[in-house]
Amino acid sequence: MPVLLNTMDLPDSSAPTLQLVQATEPEIIESSTLGSISWGGPLDKSDYLRREAHLRNQPLTRDGGITYWILVDTAAPPTARGSRRILASCETIRKRALIALLGVAIRETICHGIGSVHCNQDYRGRGFGRRMMMELANQLDTWQQKEGERADFSVLWSDIGKDFYAKLGWKTYSSKHIALPPKSTHEHALGVPKPVTLASEDIDRVCSTDEANLRSEMADPTPAGSIVRVALVPDAATMQWHHSREEFLAKVLVGRWPNSKGAMAEAPDGRRVWCIWTRTFGASQDQRVLNILRLSVEGEKNLGQPASTKPNDKLHDHAQRAQVKAIAAVLQAAQVEALDWGMSSVQFWNPSPLSVLAARHLEPSAEIVERHEESLASLQWHGRPMPDNATIDWISNEKFAWC
Repeated sequence: MPVLLNTMDLPDSSAPTLQLVQATEPEIIESSTLGSISWGGPLDKSDYLRREAHLRNQPLTRDGGITYWILVDTAAPPTARGSRRILASCETIRKRALIALLGVAIRETICHGIGSVHCNQDYRGRGFGRRMMMELANQLDTWQQKEGERADFSVLWSDIGKDFYAKLGWKTYSSKHIALPPKSTHEHALGVPKPVTLASEDIDRVCSTDEANLRSEMADPTPAGSIVRVALVPDAATMQWHHSREEFLAKVLVGRWPNSKGAMAEAPDGRRVWCIWTRTFGASQDQRVLNILRLSVEGEKNLGQPASTKPNDKLHDHAQRAQVKAIAAVLQAAQVEALDWGMSSVQFWNPSPLSVLAARHLEPSAEIVERHEESLASLQWHGRPMPDNATIDWISNEKFAWC
């Protein structure tokens, strides 16, 4: 049972005795139990705790890959069980990232994705969440970096609008998506190539190719006004973490194993398109979504920038038209998979100009939705000071990066 604290005994959020510390094993369970109220979705508390334990033991999160943080009052006496009273909690996951500075060669770095930000419901409205995030930003300046080095950036996805995290240094980035309806195999669009299904054993190979392509794209000269490009790496460990999540939920809630992990198609000129997906099982039908984690188009030179809400529908050449049809092929495969699993929609984040055209090839009424409250991609720069007018471009800002 979570430890309750008499609210009359709560410290002020500015108290110097408040400290952000790493949670012990019992405190991890306690904070996860508290978090199950907000993040449990269709799972009961027991299954939620089992899922969290399962996610801790994946290649991405093992060996210090995940860190559990809690805000405590160091002046408060321990509880009857000897643990500290948890005022707020969160997690950070260590992620591989790429960074390209103006005039400097691309390099690999470590960034941290922040998730499961939670404040005990009984203690909300007192500034503990804000204090925790302020302390966390300071911790992440150097957390798990080489001695004497600073982190470059951290990321999170806000479910409470833009203002709270923006005021604490996490700038909101493009947070758009397209939703496509499920569709049967009898409703295939004309003129699209036949895709092949990707399974678990294909993910490592596909991700290695994707990373090589991303590195090449990042190495291109930066556009005018851009000082820095950053990207989280869409590697196999990241995809496997998402898949371990869906596999646990599919087994508990549906009693099925999700064998397919994505689809690949090839344009006539040999350039390939692939997507990697995951099934999201929410508490309600509209929250059951087949999310495309990563949509990769070989040769699409858009530097990962999303399309505007009113993109240009004109294609410049035959090769682009062929690419659009290849993208449509993998999106259509996702629609079929969504129908088979009883999902309400297929969603992919921050679509590129060509992927918008592909979506409209399948569904002429498809629109780009701009999110304002939930899953808002946000980034804080921890690296060297930048000019006030500097632009930091977040490349490949897609669902795979979420945590």
